[in-house]
Amino acid sequence: MREELALHGGMKTAKQPFPPWPQFAERTLSDVLEPLRTGKVASWSGTRGAEFEERWAAWSGAPHAVACSSGTAALHMALVALGIQPGDEVLVPSHTFISSSLAVLHAGAVPVFCDVSDDQTLDPGCLERHATSRSKALIAVHLYGIVCDMDKILQVARRRGLSVVEDCAQCAGGEHHGRKAGMLGDVGCFSFSQGKHVSTGGEGGMVVTALPEVASACRSLRDYGREHEGSGPAAHVRVGFNYRLTEMQSVIGLNELARLDSWNLPRRLGFAKIYDHAFSQLYGIRCLPFTAPDRRNAYWKYPLQLDLEKLACDPREIREAVVAEGIPDAGSCWPESYEEPVFAGRETVRCPNAEAVRRRTLVLALPPTWEKSHVETCVAAVRKVLHAYRR
Repeated sequence: MREELALHGGMKTAKQPFPPWPQFAERTLSDVLEPLRTGKVASWSGTRGAEFEERWAAWSGAPHAVACSSGTAALHMALVALGIQPGDEVLVPSHTFISSSLAVLHAGAVPVFCDVSDDQTLDPGCLERHATSRSKALIAVHLYGIVCDMDKILQVARRRGLSVVEDCAQCAGGEHHGRKAGMLGDVGCFSFSQGKHVSTGGEGGMVVTALPEVASACRSLRDYGREHEGSGPAAHVRVGFNYRLTEMQSVIGLNELARLDSWNLPRRLGFAKIYDHAFSQLYGIRCLPFTAPDRRNAYWKYPLQLDLEKLACDPREIREAVVAEGIPDAGSCWPESYEEPVFAGRETVRCPNAEAVRRRTLVLALPPTWEKSHVETCVAAVRKVLHAYRR
């Protein structure tokens, strides 16, 4: 007998609200007052911004780290620092949040949209098909925390002479052959916005690289194009921006980084195992989020792919039914970037596999503030919904 769905008047699976994310470390409530008391609130006036950069560099294995105001700013600076100029082409997956392609437009370049593999990350074969003599770089987006197939992507990049930018906005802590995501290409870009693995109080970003000239250019770009950062008079040698992080944000970032490996990531990985065990044999599931020893998933979210041929409804109704059961942050990914109004009228190639993957994906949350019981409630809700809609 099928249990009546909450969407149709039945009882909700979730009886209590879920803990929110982010929740900041207790010490942050007092530590963040330090720059406010001293008045040293700008990155150039205090020391916490430099400390945050040093610790993030050490954590990621990068010789250089440059903090900035957002993940989008990080991508923009990375492209400009790599020499991307107006008219150049940058290969980017359509299957991601629009900031990846907007950063290309900010640099004056042309985004060339590429399809994804079934694992929801950039298809290396598509890179080969779309690269031209105007192609100068690619952006590999580690979507949902799933690390791209960087071996194949880097092979194409080397063969085509493309710079490689990693968009790690959703992949802090992902690994490829034991190396941190962000240190696999030329530049790695992280986001510290509201719901990411690490938040610096709403917004923030970081660029990591082994290339000193790129790091130097990024430091200049974030500070109005100054030759040397600082508050005193300085020559402005390039068209720069105000992409600086505040000292308060850096304090928050330091405290969140301190518990990333000891608390945040272990809990996400543990919750993902519960999901994996529950969904691996469940009727109506096509596949689980990709992870492997050589491509370790950082599990920002848990994108579950449905087997729509076994379900007697539209995938939109499944998402609505799961949310109606009281499950927070459950839904689908964003539209393909080329479907956004900002790209209306631009010539582009559609990405059929990306569109198919998006249509069948149900995204579940697994923040470290939850307990095992919250994850089990999500499992119960999904099981209930899929059972109700099975053919």
